[in-house]
Amino acid sequence: MVRRIFALVALVALVAAGCGGNERSAVTSGAGGSPPATASGGTTSASPAACPSEQNKKFAKTRFAADAGLAFGAFHRWIWKPYQAGTFQSGAEGRTAAMVKAAAAGAFALNRLNAARKLVDDDPTLCKALKQPLDALWNSVNGLTEKLRSGNLNPAEIGTVGGAIDAFRDRSEQAGTEIKDREPPSLGN
Repeated sequence: MVRRIFALVALVALVAAGCGGNERSAVTSGAGGSPPATASGGTTSASPAACPSEQNKKFAKTRFAADAGLAFGAFHRWIWKPYQAGTFQSGAEGRTAAMVKAAAAGAFALNRLNAARKLVDDDPTLCKALKQPLDALWNSVNGLTEKLRSGNLNPAEIGTVGGAIDAFRDRSEQAGTEIKDREPPSLGN
């Protein structure tokens, strides 16, 4: 058990170290950072000036769907399922291990959502339809991950993020990109 926790901590450190780098010019990605989420839940589209006029990376939609699928798969496997089983409730058996795994899965999901955000910036169709909703989703997953890391989690917040993921998946399908959950490789149960 200690080895698995150590392996998860090492994995989180490697994922966090891999999140940086690859700076891009302000011309391609707009302001260089993500805009704040809108008060209406991120339902408005990105401004045309911030979106490219043509695709800048090959297979951006396919790579976007793969990255988002990995993020959603990690969320469902290590955060949503334990939440449904009641593992995050105070006093539940295996709560600490589930929280550590959920925090690692949250960090992985953030990494893959960040990669998906960069790909959305490179495709005009995705950018116009999904930029702001994806930024809002990233912010909510980030908030949940921070609470998982600190241990101050209200389990109802997991349901809120799960609903946001399902809503984003529906919006993505309306934009022409289907996202299927893909379970990332596991270090063990």
